[in-house]
Amino acid sequence: QLAGKWFLVSMASRCSYLAEHSHQLEATTVMVTVLDGQNLAISTFRKLDRVCWEIRQHYLPAQGPGRFLLKGHGHGSKVDVVVGEADPSSFAILYYQKGRSVSVKLYGRASQVSDTIMDKFVQHVKSVGLSEDVTYYFPTYGFCDSADEFHILD
Repeated sequence: QLAGKWFLVSMASRCSYLAEHSHQLEATTVMVTVLDGQNLAISTFRKLDRVCWEIRQHYLPAQGPGRFLLKGHGHGSKVDVVVGEADPSSFAILYYQKGRSVSVKLYGRASQVSDTIMDKFVQHVKSVGLSEDVTYYFPTYGFCDSADEFHILD
């Protein structure tokens, strides 16, 4: 149901890097491919210094439907990913938890979503104790659809 192309619309996070660099946010798209029925291959496309990059990740199925595990490199670098709410035809709200830190991301099938969907996102953000002052909105133009072989991070 999550397969296909998504646009990163908004994100709520207490990440200090995000706060310091929020003026540099770039339009971001995500391609989701379902592997062997459960594992998800995620390709994130965004610009860095005006060059399109592809970041590849694998989300492994975790306990229960809509729950995934993103393993990083090194000890303690795993991220729990939970689908908070979704309508696969229009939006998905995902929670990312690493340790005690939680972020909430809103993805849309289009680069802009309805006010109703945005209201749902705000409710999810508030439910984890985050607020408008740590909510960031991504540009709705300047998307990348691909990256050359030298700009792929696995």
